[in-house]
Amino acid sequence: MAMPFGAGKGEIAGRMPADGASRRQALALGAGALLAMPLMPRLALAAAPERLYPDPLFGIALDGAASVATGYHGAVAVSSGASWTAVGSGTRDLLRRVTRRPGGGYVAVSHRGRILESNAEGRDWRVIFEVPGVYLRAVAFASAAVGWAVGHNGLILMTRDGGKTWTESEIEDYAGRDKPRLSGIAALDESRAVVVGEFGVVGHTANGGKTWNVVTEQVYPTLLDVSISGDRGYAVGLNGTLLALSQKPGGGWAVEPQPTNTQAHMLAVAVRGSAALIAGNGMLLSLGRSGFQPASISPQVDLNYLWLGGVALGDDGRAVAVGQGGLILAAATAADTFQPAPIALATQEVAQ
Repeated sequence: MAMPFGAGKGEIAGRMPADGASRRQALALGAGALLAMPLMPRLALAAAPERLYPDPLFGIALDGAASVATGYHGAVAVSSGASWTAVGSGTRDLLRRVTRRPGGGYVAVSHRGRILESNAEGRDWRVIFEVPGVYLRAVAFASAAVGWAVGHNGLILMTRDGGKTWTESEIEDYAGRDKPRLSGIAALDESRAVVVGEFGVVGHTANGGKTWNVVTEQVYPTLLDVSISGDRGYAVGLNGTLLALSQKPGGGWAVEPQPTNTQAHMLAVAVRGSAALIAGNGMLLSLGRSGFQPASISPQVDLNYLWLGGVALGDDGRAVAVGQGGLILAAATAADTFQPAPIALATQEVAQ
């Protein structure tokens, strides 16, 4: 599959959820969990009767003291090497995306409008902000202080103090009847960021979030993720949609659709320098000299029956993809063979 490269604002008072009961949770991670589940020790399963299956993963962040993956039912997995371990997040929310905050810790967003942060090791999670009733779908930080989170109803949140307070904005010149569900955000620096979402929306800010403007809308299918490195990147979405993005000399953005020869949904994209990865339904693609091609994957994993919902590229070249059934695939670089991560079966208390 060759694919050439080609309304107003105001401070929101977040509310902390009340403490509640706790439950036992078991989380099995890694492709081996899908194949070896019947062979897991009876004792491990008996200790956690509420969770007998590994949770799907959507978020993945690298480059800190640990690597962090997030997903359904508050699933969080951390790794400081080749293996991964489940840790408590204190929530049952779907943690759809996670990002490393420069200067320390990780930040994740949930489908119940919560923003959570961890320590530098990806542990000790706590809610730092909440917008009740709004599904937050993506988060990105440009620096230790400046970051953005996006979600349903066209909501764009921005922090200038590392997540202590957040202000609300939206794409001001969006012309559609219904506000789009925003699903992806790329933070280039403290002044520039790009968002993508429903109705093929691509929007951007060039003034630190003071205003957001449409680049394109209602031309392409729903877009689910965006990643930019330097002044070039990609947005991906439903029905095999792949858009090449490049910044114009005047500060705007050019959007060029790329041929993909597939109708399979593309769920996530990561760009770092000359490397790029795309994940989706039955696919993991790596950018090469002749465009995007299927990545090399261990024969232990058959992606024809799986989906991958998140990808990341590290400063050191590492490449990681996460997805269905707690699947974690890792490679030294995007050009190397992806191997399933070792299973880590953990049982822990999760405070609600």
